[in-house]
Amino acid sequence: MIWSFSFSQQYTNISTKDGLPSNHVYTIVQDAKGFIWFLTDKGMVRYNGKVLKNFTTKQGLPNNDVWDAFTTPDGKIWYMSKSTHLGYIENDSVFSFPNENEEEVINPIFSTQIDNKVYLSGPKTSHHLKDNVWRRFANPKTSINKIKNYTRVYNSKVRYLNVDFNSSTLNLYDEALHVLAQYSAKDIMYQNASRGQISDSLFYLISDKNYTFLNLNTLELKSFTHKGEVGIERLKHPRINLVGNQIQISGDSFVAKLDKDFHVIEPIFFPSELNAHFGFIDRQNTVWLSTFTNGVYKLPFVKQNIAYKFTNEKVQNLNIVNRKLIASVYNKGFFVYNDLDETFNPYLNSKDYIFGALSINSLNTNYYLSWSSLIAEKNGKREIFSFDVSIFDSLEVNSFIKKLTYFESHIYGIYSFGIYKLEPKTLNIKKDLVLRGCNDLLVFNSRLILATNNGLKELKKDAIKTIRFKNEKFNKSVLSIVPISESEILINTDGFGSYISDLKTINPLVNSEFLIVQNAYVKDESIWLATNSGVLHFLKKDNNYELIRTYNVNDGLPNDNINSVYVTTKDLIVGANNGLAILPIHQARKDLLIDVLINSATYNAEAITKDQSSYNYKSSNVVNFKFESIDFSDANFKNKDYQYKLEPLQSNWVKTSVNTVNFNNLQPGNYVFNIRDKSVTKTINFRIKAMWWQTFWFKTLIVFLGVFLVALISVIYVKRSQFKKNQKIFDDKRLSELQLKALRSQMNPHFVFNSLAAIQYYINENDFEASEMYLVKFSKLVRQFFELSKENEISLRAETTLLKNYLEIEKLRFKEKLNFQINIDNSLDIQNTTIPTMILQPIIENAINHGIFNKIDEGEVVVNFKSENNHTIIVEIIDDGVGFVNTKKRQNENIKSSHVLKDRLHYLNNSRKWKISYSEEEIYPNRDEKGNKSIFIIQKL
Repeated sequence: MIWSFSFSQQYTNISTKDGLPSNHVYTIVQDAKGFIWFLTDKGMVRYNGKVLKNFTTKQGLPNNDVWDAFTTPDGKIWYMSKSTHLGYIENDSVFSFPNENEEEVINPIFSTQIDNKVYLSGPKTSHHLKDNVWRRFANPKTSINKIKNYTRVYNSKVRYLNVDFNSSTLNLYDEALHVLAQYSAKDIMYQNASRGQISDSLFYLISDKNYTFLNLNTLELKSFTHKGEVGIERLKHPRINLVGNQIQISGDSFVAKLDKDFHVIEPIFFPSELNAHFGFIDRQNTVWLSTFTNGVYKLPFVKQNIAYKFTNEKVQNLNIVNRKLIASVYNKGFFVYNDLDETFNPYLNSKDYIFGALSINSLNTNYYLSWSSLIAEKNGKREIFSFDVSIFDSLEVNSFIKKLTYFESHIYGIYSFGIYKLEPKTLNIKKDLVLRGCNDLLVFNSRLILATNNGLKELKKDAIKTIRFKNEKFNKSVLSIVPISESEILINTDGFGSYISDLKTINPLVNSEFLIVQNAYVKDESIWLATNSGVLHFLKKDNNYELIRTYNVNDGLPNDNINSVYVTTKDLIVGANNGLAILPIHQARKDLLIDVLINSATYNAEAITKDQSSYNYKSSNVVNFKFESIDFSDANFKNKDYQYKLEPLQSNWVKTSVNTVNFNNLQPGNYVFNIRDKSVTKTINFRIKAMWWQTFWFKTLIVFLGVFLVALISVIYVKRSQFKKNQKIFDDKRLSELQLKALRSQMNPHFVFNSLAAIQYYINENDFEASEMYLVKFSKLVRQFFELSKENEISLRAETTLLKNYLEIEKLRFKEKLNFQINIDNSLDIQNTTIPTMILQPIIENAINHGIFNKIDEGEVVVNFKSENNHTIIVEIIDDGVGFVNTKKRQNENIKSSHVLKDRLHYLNNSRKWKISYSEEEIYPNRDEKGNKSIFIIQKL
């Protein structure tokens, strides 16, 4: 397969305007890291795809006229020049070594590189580097004068090679100058030929007519002519290069790789207008060309499989006419595509603005539309309809027609101000329908659909109607419409992407949003959009279209702003404002990013390397990293930003547009610096060692002492706080007990007063028997009360006995008007269950004196003791008296015992021994005599 490119515009030019020191470029090489080097008459240039870095005498070169270089696997770039000093560049530093004969200029035109060693060879001398000096190889034991035009060979078997132009022989000698082999050199070598050794076993000779390879181990000689390999009679500036493990051949018209048998494979021919004299194929198969006048040209591999046509011409439309693809080219005319040789041949010439071509099958006629005329082609005959803008009020068309279609026996055409309805044969105007901003028209399911700047319209009986959709209002500017099935159309808009519609509803084509879609091509289940962002390919899956690929300039398109698109079985054909491209549909993308390099890393100006990566901590330290990418991708495919992070200080990637990063005042620890560009990440590790006062053990000791001091202070503080707290509790408890005793002393006379009042009542009634019985019971009750008043709590048995005695005394006083009940839950242990003394009796007393006493008929008091749980009992005191509300109406004075109870409960709860709640409620809220229920919930803590 032979690739030939006719259009130099697809090459990217790099020249002095971009930073080259000169447009006179001898040759191009690629070093072990991936950098491209340009060798010029004004110095050497290293290129990473973005930045050109120049090396001249200012940086240490012995002179600026460097015409060749060798790149060794260890990363050195050995420069070749006529000089007394030669050497290499490594890590951007120039190293130069002198010739042992300081007066002798080395002319290394036949130099050799074998692995990491470089030998400088000229017409008569050879040098090798030893102890940083270029030393001449010793002459052979036998006089070398017997051999003229010899070249030293670096092989265990062959030591010298000689071309005898007088006898036209090629001779091989060993170290002792014994002849090893002799070959006829006729038609192999000429005076201006080049020769060299490219490995320990392979030697080459190349001239303008042929090239030859000699196996130094087998002594086998193979010779080839340029004409036989690539059809070139004479090749100017012939060169043989070893690039990696691949041999390349180049000259002024092509560059190619050689197969294992030294035959040319896949030659790449240069456009003659570039005037290139040397070609180089890098490790990513990008082609680089050097010139003596215009610097360097680059052609990425992705563009090497693409055919470019109509360079710098506007290709407006690609239309199918009678199964043939027609390209409409501005100011050129119409061209028909030949898919056999991928060429476009002239069909109709026209120095005019070209709109496009179409075929109306119903009329068996093809139409070719331009600004000033319309050409109708039928049965091989053409009729030209010219537009005369000076004709008015005529049936003839006087304006350009940019789109045509056939509908209901008439031709409809779009012009500047609307739509013409034309008679098919004469193209006379039948009707002029005014509609500004009409861009396309389509006959779809017996309907004429119009694409306008204000949505879709429809032509019905020569009237223009707006098409309205059920699901949304659509008034976007439509550039074109294309059928995609029998029921759906594709609507392409100006800046809002594409939509799919059945003319009832309309839905956006997902992933085409906000694109300018000029046109589209539909094939089978695929949609291809021609947009301002390249070509988008959608594929139908599960009744939905999914975006599967985008083609842009990185894939070889001449421009991202595409006017039209067409697809064959294997190729994608696109038309743009600067030409047309034919590229394989399934062409794989290739990222031309080679590597990301950390050029330098320093800690306080000390280099960070793999061997030296540990440093003592210093305050106000500065850590600096410089990095760069080697990326030969087109500008649109390169990352504008790097991403970096310093672990563990940073966990997320940080973007930067510069190639240097500083970190200040880093604390002791282990660090990892990461730098990333696209899929390539590089790291470098370093450690900042702590000072003695920053060590872990010192910090641990400080922490331990701190914890100990905090604990000691805490213990002292807690003890003091607890002492104060206990003292306060003791004081509060003592106060509560004193208050409780005082309250009990208040309760005793109150009860005595009521009891004596009852005895006085009987005496006044002259009922001495009753008064005697009452007095006996009262005396027993008083004695029992005084005995219990010394206690803070009382058993439930004692409490019920006390209450029973009290109620019996009250019953005697009230005679038969008072009844009472005391009910005790069987689950209660009345012997061991205790409650505070004298909290129930005042409530029972209130129930009798203020409830039952004011009642006309008999009353009853019920006392219930219920068990809540092991530590909680519920006491209910129920009376059916007049109720608390009625009692307040009759006497407004406060009931002293109730206030006393409230105070007692407050102090009991504060004693932290008891939790007692008290509540009251009416039994019969709707009656006059409402009754009352008092409830105690007593919990012993």
